[in-house]
Amino acid sequence: MTTLGTDLRRAVRGQVLVPGDDGFEAARLPWNRAVDQRVAAVVEVEDAADAAAAVRCARLAGLAVAVQPSGHGATTHLDGTILLRTGRLRGMEVLPERRTARVEAGVRWGELLTATGKHGLTGLPGSSPVVSVTGYTLGGGLGWFARRHGWAAGGVRAFEVVGADGSQARVTAGSDPDLFWALRGGGGDFALVTAMEIDLHPAPLLYGGRMLWPADRAPEVLAAYREVTAAAPVELTAWFAMVKFPPAPQVPEPLRGLAAVAVDSTFLGGEEEGVTCCGGSRTFPACCATAARRCRWTPWAASAPSRRSRCPARAAPNC
Repeated sequence: MTTLGTDLRRAVRGQVLVPGDDGFEAARLPWNRAVDQRVAAVVEVEDAADAAAAVRCARLAGLAVAVQPSGHGATTHLDGTILLRTGRLRGMEVLPERRTARVEAGVRWGELLTATGKHGLTGLPGSSPVVSVTGYTLGGGLGWFARRHGWAAGGVRAFEVVGADGSQARVTAGSDPDLFWALRGGGGDFALVTAMEIDLHPAPLLYGGRMLWPADRAPEVLAAYREVTAAAPVELTAWFAMVKFPPAPQVPEPLRGLAAVAVDSTFLGGEEEGVTCCGGSRTFPACCATAARRCRWTPWAASAPSRRSRCPARAAPNC
């Protein structure tokens, strides 16, 4: 293990930690602390060239490489693997005239949406601003705007990658169609992605929020949900879920310990249209708690409209 650490430190400029080093135990932890990742080393690469050097070193040592920009994608199948952290790859360029953005592997959705929102544009995020754009997209990326604009992976124009031999390349549909196809939803197992070029979309009015009912009302809520979604336009995305709130002091008193059924919705348009396409107050039963938002584009509204909108809360007309 000492030899591995020495070889890696000679090869890369970023921080290298191996078992026994101060900070190794914390560095190997994923976002999900319930998963125990027993890796051989953790490397915090500085840039794409550093990532390529780390891959070449791993190949010479006969070891596999796993990549986690922000600790998501945890697995117990990493014994003896070199874990690469790409969180320092934070380069980002938004080209509003082309409606595209280039993001490096460490850029998170909240950061990208803050930048694109200034131009009235958005990517295709999921429900959290702290997840990396690259990791989310490599897994497919089914988000709030997928019914209107498709999966996030479908909006990739190019990948910048490091291959298994440590070589760097730019991959497009024209340059390597098979690899390009595999990377768009294949989970990133076919190459180490250091950056992507993605499409951006106009950001219209956004209306939506969360409604909650006691869990015993799930049958009637589900019936209403099925009625609404059966004829929903592509601008509307709605999610049905069963939720159990912990009895923790951080949870608001009305929800503390509550077993509930939830409907989260996002409509790409204004309030009047949003209420109409949700069936108005005639469809969903009166709910016990709401957190609706009506606003023009804001970064957090894009990343998680049901929970992190910056717009003021207001009473929801059951939508």
